[in-house]
Amino acid sequence: MTLINGERRVVVTGMGIISPIGETLPEYLDSLKSGRSGITRWKQMDERIMSKIGGDMSDFTAADHFERVGKSYPREFIERANKILQFTPLAGHLAAAAALQAFLNAGLDSKIEPERFGHVLGGSNLNTDYIFRNMEVFAQDPEFIEPSYSVIHSDTDVLSKVSELLNLRGPTFTVGNHCASGNMALLCGVDLLRAGRADAVVVSSTAPGYDPIFLQGFGIINALSWQSFNDEPWRASRPFDARREGFVPSEGAAAVVLERLAGARARGAQIHAEVLGGESASDASRLTTTHVNGAVRSMSGALKDAGINLSQIDYINAHGSSTISGDAVEVEAIKAVFGDHAYHIPINSTKSMLGHCMWASALVEFVATILQMQNDFVHPTINQEEKDPALDLDFVPNQAREHRFNYALSNSFGLGGLNASVVVGRAP
Repeated sequence: MTLINGERRVVVTGMGIISPIGETLPEYLDSLKSGRSGITRWKQMDERIMSKIGGDMSDFTAADHFERVGKSYPREFIERANKILQFTPLAGHLAAAAALQAFLNAGLDSKIEPERFGHVLGGSNLNTDYIFRNMEVFAQDPEFIEPSYSVIHSDTDVLSKVSELLNLRGPTFTVGNHCASGNMALLCGVDLLRAGRADAVVVSSTAPGYDPIFLQGFGIINALSWQSFNDEPWRASRPFDARREGFVPSEGAAAVVLERLAGARARGAQIHAEVLGGESASDASRLTTTHVNGAVRSMSGALKDAGINLSQIDYINAHGSSTISGDAVEVEAIKAVFGDHAYHIPINSTKSMLGHCMWASALVEFVATILQMQNDFVHPTINQEEKDPALDLDFVPNQAREHRFNYALSNSFGLGGLNASVVVGRAP
């Protein structure tokens, strides 16, 4: 299908968020403005692990969420969700609630044919907590694992349950790209629309349900914060600060609805922002270390795809994971791409408040970027207590500030050298 008359332009018409600092867009916005941390000690986790802290949503269920904010959801969707999700692990509850929010926020319901409505889910190994629990049971008595284990353990269980909830019958698939999964899912959604394979796409992404082995593995390689802040968890995520010592894992999910601009205008949809372009780049490395070259190619390619020059970017939502080497490499890459202009761009890290939502982090931060753009501010990077002299850009330390911007870059750099950047602009 050949697209004409500007139909390659893709816009965001719906957004949804489930996070430790907000389960609705207004709650999330308020927390971003105030710089509120969502990091606590884990409620239900093996105490033997090195890192005791995270953005804990382990007791989240969609049913409880509907009780808290039920006025936002039609009864028919609540009943359908409660039926579909009754035997679902945490990741499915997070993804479904975020996707339903975005779907309703877009005002869609039955306005697009289900066969023309796609769904891309960002993430992999989503149900590790569920797998871990069943392995423990199997070790004691193999006959007592959950009967539906062989179906639920797969990532496609989350994908299919969200699609069933929203009756999405178009192109549907998962994208696993570690911490860059959310941005990669966004780019895949954009490609589906530009290619004419769908008229609308729900892009969803969720953190996994964490199990103790997953977390201990990251602790052993010193990727997590565990040495200094287990007793003060709100101080642990500190991107770009001299005392940063590792990322803080967090649970949560986000979703957006993408449509071509022409279609969104034709149905009178509200438009939150425009996805101008993006790029992914591999470091061709299986190691955890981030490489400058891949980050540079990711950002430069996104700018080229968006058709804007570097001087037009007036805000960056950094990957900013609070790791010692990762933050330093990202700053080096930003300077390499933007030169002197880098010193004039406000750069913040949503992870300073939220922690690292792993596969969902890019999409959670994409929603944060749009909310800031809509409300003319940049949120703080909290826990900026001791400046790292090698990291000398404007990280919006500790206090939000008014800032009107028209073009933003959002970075996500995953383990294994998987990089993806997205450029977003104001609603046309």
